[in-house]
Amino acid sequence: MEKLLGSQSKDRRVRDRRSRRFSLVWRERRSGFDRRGREGAGWVTVACENALVGLRDRPRVLRLLLITVNALNIVDFLLTLNVLSQGGGEANPIMRSLFAADPVYAGIFKVVAVLLTTWLVWRCRRFRSALQGALVMVAVFAAVFFYHIYGLTVFG
Repeated sequence: MEKLLGSQSKDRRVRDRRSRRFSLVWRERRSGFDRRGREGAGWVTVACENALVGLRDRPRVLRLLLITVNALNIVDFLLTLNVLSQGGGEANPIMRSLFAADPVYAGIFKVVAVLLTTWLVWRCRRFRSALQGALVMVAVFAAVFFYHIYGLTVFG
């Protein structure tokens, strides 16, 4: 047995550990804000950067944006109930199956999912990707809201 342990320890010392190809250290991926200037950037890039920095530096504005997302979500649910009562259909397949089961389940799922997402954005508000996600969420829910308003004016 001593021979076996001695040969294992000898093999470990001979092998060079630095030549390993596999490493458990992750490469750095920055998700924060770049402090360098944007000399050659266009006006759209600068405007988006300023909006993200404004959201990062003003938590009240971000809170208002996330409250707006949740309010638009509830309005979307109510307008969808209105469309379904008039014989229309739901475009989202997940929500369609939940509405088929029971509209209460659909409402609970919709409210909880968006609340959790906005909570996650709030917790990660110092990261650029979370703030970009907040802007995407408000843009998507605003587009859905205007889609519903258009449908009400044309078909209502």
